[in-house]
Amino acid sequence: MIAARGMSAGLWMEPTRRLREVERALLRFWGEGGYSEVVPPLLVPEAAARRGSPEALDARILSIRSEGVGDLALRADFTSGVAWMVSRRVERPEGPLRLCYSGPVVRRPLGEGSVGFEILQAGCERVSGSPGPEGDGEVLVLAAESLLTLELKAPVLELGHWRLVGPLLDAIPWPPEGREALVRALNRKSRKALAELEDRYGGAAETRMLGRLLHAGHRPSDVEALRSDLSALGAWEVWEEMRERARELATAAPELRLRLDPVDVRHWDYYTGLTFKAFCKGHPYALLSGGRYDGLYPSLGRPFGAVGFALDVGGVCAVREKAPPNRPADWPAGTGEEPRPTAEWRGPCPGSR
Repeated sequence: MIAARGMSAGLWMEPTRRLREVERALLRFWGEGGYSEVVPPLLVPEAAARRGSPEALDARILSIRSEGVGDLALRADFTSGVAWMVSRRVERPEGPLRLCYSGPVVRRPLGEGSVGFEILQAGCERVSGSPGPEGDGEVLVLAAESLLTLELKAPVLELGHWRLVGPLLDAIPWPPEGREALVRALNRKSRKALAELEDRYGGAAETRMLGRLLHAGHRPSDVEALRSDLSALGAWEVWEEMRERARELATAAPELRLRLDPVDVRHWDYYTGLTFKAFCKGHPYALLSGGRYDGLYPSLGRPFGAVGFALDVGGVCAVREKAPPNRPADWPAGTGEEPRPTAEWRGPCPGSR
């Protein structure tokens, strides 16, 4: 979207046509798979919005003070809006709820050059009656097939798991600023930054394990050499679960390139299990991002589990039009993720099959 002092000035005719083409293709494909379209509210209670959004989005939520109805927030993330709708309408699902959506989310820009205000997304949520990994494989295959439906060139789908990296992060005795810097270093896959942080805050068994896992995802044998250490941390079964999901994807979508990321730490305070994201060559942001988040519905008074994903529709349009990595102003940029360092995924990504 054309920016005007950080605000959206909308999409003009041809960009709108291309955007709607992508939205229609996705919603049609998801509908054929049994996912029903819903329209989450643009305004939700602020408390519900903050409970239902990753901590990284908290500073980007735009609040509205309203007399008589309480504090409201503009939708910064579809998942919180879907969860608020479901928690008000469903006491106990008889079977899994399969829902899909498309439209804008609204986020406060973080600073000069930051992504905001409006970001166009489309996605799916699968809600079940109880927490647990049931449905993970279905949604992961749906995400992979969605990328193929859009005929994107050489997408790479990366799999991670909170229970592999989260307990390691939780156990590191560093101050908050050190832990935040650690997450940034892991997102950049930077051994140098990790070593500098260990010099500053002190090394630990957990940081050493993270360093050994940092670039091991595309070499499963390197991870398997750590079996005894991962078993001692209770993480070996999680790695085996990731490998099984990769095998399922290899069967369902053999033309898709896969990669395991043992240290995926995006919003690790929000996800509770499987995580995944997709990239395309020439585009610095994740085009698709998702995972399991079993802590959300209990925070709204419902004992449900859920897994889902969202696509950056503007990013998809840019890739389909072969736009440069920073995209022209007519396309809204980003899912809120930090740019992926190009060197990590530009070259061959050996499969985990």
